[in-house]
This record gives sequence, structure tokens and C-alpha cells, in this order.
Amino acid sequence: MSWKDPWNRSRERGKEAGFTLIEVLAAIVILSIVSLVLTSYFTHALSYSKSNQNKTIMVNLARNALFYMEKQDFEAMSKYFNVNDTSPNAAHPSIEAKQCTSTSCMYNNDDFINSAVLPEVLNPVINNILYQVKITYQAELYRDMLRGGDIRKQEMAPYLIPVQVEVTGPGGPSANTASMIVEGYITDEKIR
Repeated sequence: MSWKDPWNRSRERGKEAGFTLIEVLAAIVILSIVSLVLTSYFTHALSYSKSNQNKTIMVNLARNALFYMEKQDFEAMSKYFNVNDTSPNAAHPSIEAKQCTSTSCMYNNDDFINSAVLPEVLNPVINNILYQVKITYQAELYRDMLRGGDIRKQEMAPYLIPVQVEVTGPGGPSANTASMIVEGYITDEKIR
């Protein structure tokens, strides 16, 4: 520093020069932009992961309900779903979560229902999230099995009840409802 210009340090910077305020501010702005991009990437990845987790849970719950239905009495299930009436206008009831509370289920013919287990199967709570299960008889698929050209399907049709299990629950971060469907058969004990 010279005695004539005590505030002008530009002549003495040399090897020990640092960053100016503008350079530091520019670096902070660039770093902030990069941080925002990375933050939004991780936020979207987290919501996508949560959505996939809920879908996986719903598929597993549908498989659980299908497994439960496969273990029920075939004759009682056949009677409940009105399988023998193959006319297109036949009424085929479904088994739904809204028909079951935590203690009981309301069905016309509850010969096949274990009232202690079915409400838990139809209204499961996983990670404090309530899911709902609906089990529907697939009458059209059954008619196709009976009337189709494949002899093996026609022979197997009396021993199978095709069902569709639908699980609804939260679909992701926006709290929209999503559903997953699993199809399967209730099989007669004679061919198990």
C-alpha cells in the first residue's frame, strides 16, 4: 500500500488476490440453480418410488385375496356366484369391501364366509393406508370356456370359477385413487 492512496489496493493484489464479490455471487447463483435441478429430480424420484410401492402393495393384496378365495368351498362359491346360470342376463353378485365392516359381512349366502377373516382380507390396512378389495365372478370368461372350440377348456370349466380381484387405494403422491386387477380361478377340490 502506498501512503498516497490508502484505499486503492489494486496495485498490490499480486499472488494473494481473492475472489471479488461479483464472482462469489455468480458462483452462488450457479450452485443454486444446480441444487434446484437436483432437488426436483430427487422429489420426482421419491414420488415415483412411493407410487410403485403402493402398486406393489395392491398387487400383493389382490394375490392374497385370490389365495383366500381359492381356499374356500367350491360348491358354496359356485352357488354364491350363480355359476350354473350361463345366460347373458344372469345376476352374479360380487364380494366387496363396502359390504364388510371390521366385525361382520353382509351377504345373502354366507356359508363360505369366515367372518373373522374376510373383513381383514377385503379391508386391509397397510402402513396406515386403507385399501379396498372387490372380488367379481367373470361370467363371460366362463361362458367362453364352455362354448369355445377347445375341448380341454370345456372339460375343465365345471371345475373352475374365474374371478377377478380388484384392489383400490392411493395411487401416489397426489392422493388419486388407483386400482390393480389380478385374475385367477377358484378350483374344485377334486382337481387340486
